[in-house]
Amino acid sequence: MPLDNILISLFLLLLPLVLWKCKNTCEKHPSTIAFRSVPLGCLSMLLLPTFAAIVIGFLYDLYETNPANWTNIIYDWILHPLSITIGIAVIVHFSKRFSKGRERPSFGVHAAVFVASLVISVIISLACLPIQYKFSSFASKSWYKIYLPNLGDVHVAFEQRPSHPFLAEYDYRLRLRHGKEQRYFALFPNTGGRTFINVYKLPGDKLFLKDTHANYLVDAADMQVYLLETTDGSPHAVPLSEKAFTSIGTSPTGGAMVHFKDGTHAMSIPLAIDLQEKTYIGCIMDYSFYTPDKQPEGEGHPKYREKD
Repeated sequence: MPLDNILISLFLLLLPLVLWKCKNTCEKHPSTIAFRSVPLGCLSMLLLPTFAAIVIGFLYDLYETNPANWTNIIYDWILHPLSITIGIAVIVHFSKRFSKGRERPSFGVHAAVFVASLVISVIISLACLPIQYKFSSFASKSWYKIYLPNLGDVHVAFEQRPSHPFLAEYDYRLRLRHGKEQRYFALFPNTGGRTFINVYKLPGDKLFLKDTHANYLVDAADMQVYLLETTDGSPHAVPLSEKAFTSIGTSPTGGAMVHFKDGTHAMSIPLAIDLQEKTYIGCIMDYSFYTPDKQPEGEGHPKYREKD
């Protein structure tokens, strides 16, 4: 759960819990009914969409599927109105419960407490933005998964995470999963710009990924990812691993050579594969995978393509 949601929840619970213990004060001042009921209603409005989003995200990750286009529609047009309705119902319920045999505060008091709760919640959320940006998206190094079409029984996921506090720089990796076995392969990092990678299907349960910085082959049969280079007109492949690499150079034999951060290196080997047989099946763009009907084949991110 995001930091701002946690702090806002604590703030909304604090006053009702304090007043719950101050029974004498509540007996003397009917206005305390609004201070006990309204925050609980606001808490319901906050937590319902939050927990729903967590559950939806968990289910998509569980079934290795990218969020459907209608997910945001459900979240914006169903969950939010539903949470507001439930929140109002909570306020009405507790107002009636706390006011049994006592004078009820006016609607204006409820409205004032609601607006005050909303304003303070927004202030807390804004105050948490720089903290969440620094420690959640960057310092925590959490990977964002983008699921690609399966290769037989092998699930393929492209993952990225920010590598700079504010510049558009990202670490990339691919994850292959078959049953309980999973392997990670570090890709060449994105040192600047929006994510855009064309994805092609090759015969024999293989994928070809064409990035701005490098090309890759995903082989489901071997559970292996290769960096592809063309030498003398024929493809050469460098087997990758979870070790991050810093540069791509030329080996003494004339092929490609990858230098890893730990000081080791790997040289390319000839690869018998015909890249002319590739079929475009979509692209990884920003934080989603788009099928050809959503994003036709093209070179580079549409935002930066030259206009005709």
